[in-house]
Amino acid sequence: MGDQATEQRRNVSLEKAKRFRGYAFSYLEAKKAVPTGFQLTEKYHEQKRRILEVLNAGDKNWSDWKWQLANRISSVEVLGKILPLTKEQRSNFKEIQSKFRWAFTPYVASLMDPEDENCPVRKQMIPDIREMALTGATDFSGEEYSSPVNNLVRWYPDRVAVHVTNVCAGFCRHCLRRRKIGEVDKTIPEDNLEEILQYLKDNEEIRDVLFTGGDPLTFSTAHLDRLLTALDEIEHIEIKRIGSRVPIVLPQRVDEELCEMLSRHHPLYINTQVNHPKELTPDSSRALNLISRAGIPIHNQSVLLRGINDSTVIMKVLSHELLKARVRPYYLYHCQGTIGIEHFRTPVETGIEILENLRGFTSGLGVPNYIITPSGLGKTPLAPDYQVSSGDGFILLRNWEGTVYRYENPGHS
Repeated sequence: MGDQATEQRRNVSLEKAKRFRGYAFSYLEAKKAVPTGFQLTEKYHEQKRRILEVLNAGDKNWSDWKWQLANRISSVEVLGKILPLTKEQRSNFKEIQSKFRWAFTPYVASLMDPEDENCPVRKQMIPDIREMALTGATDFSGEEYSSPVNNLVRWYPDRVAVHVTNVCAGFCRHCLRRRKIGEVDKTIPEDNLEEILQYLKDNEEIRDVLFTGGDPLTFSTAHLDRLLTALDEIEHIEIKRIGSRVPIVLPQRVDEELCEMLSRHHPLYINTQVNHPKELTPDSSRALNLISRAGIPIHNQSVLLRGINDSTVIMKVLSHELLKARVRPYYLYHCQGTIGIEHFRTPVETGIEILENLRGFTSGLGVPNYIITPSGLGKTPLAPDYQVSSGDGFILLRNWEGTVYRYENPGHS
């Protein structure tokens, strides 16, 4: 009898394993259509050589983050020498520039496929005439109604975000703060910074401060050190965070000197933004590795973007590539209704479906929280509904495969 039961358990286990292998192999086949930055390295090098010729520069310039920042591509004339542009596109870009600024580093341009207008890096950074529909809100998140001090946003009891600069290595077309970009790069004035620091000192319940922008890692190492030191000197501030796309769009900026300085300000966390596996390259991986080696946890905050990453396969490949780079997939933001970016937005159900097809099909480490940020109300998480119903002393649950089962509910008999 015992041998028969053992055999039965073994057969059930083998059947499960066969089913699970089927799920895995379906994904392995589908992921072939989603190349990563590592797989495209040779193409990126070809595009890099073309860009260096256009900019009359060399490898030494390319490795210099200040050169990258100073030579951001922001004109139709230069862009047209790097990517094939139609006469209509050239006209459109100039029209868009009258309303919305655009610019990105030569490094970012090297990740753009010159033969594919639907390249996910191109779509994130290159202007689209649909922006000029001007639908949406200037301040969709309601930050201006949550700022007791200029450039400080408070949505929660114990934490705040501080917009320390409007400078970015690349101005994402889906940016929620495009109202703050302006035509001139600038940091917040010194008197505004002092006002912010005084507010933090006066409110002892604030224990967590996020530096955001723009991008704080575009600061010099010395200036960023000064800002972090100012937070260190406020006794009740326990945690510091930096929101930055620099490791992804300007990886040359991340060096040993920067990371050594950052390591002196623990506990410190960095939130970055990677939206597609094409953005994870040997260069960005090197930058992320340096940050991790400095003892700084890195979390990724993707934005769900129509035609870029609105599929389970892409998000699953992205999660796997992030974990390999020691980056935790943290948030998947539903794209906000900011002015000019309606064409990027998906139905809310798209994000829920992606999560439903990640949970159980990959490690929980690779499943981000799906987040909506309604105006001035902070983050609201959304998830598939796994509770089917409930009764006296039990609930009915649905697992990741869709199997419904009864679970006894303690204390409700």
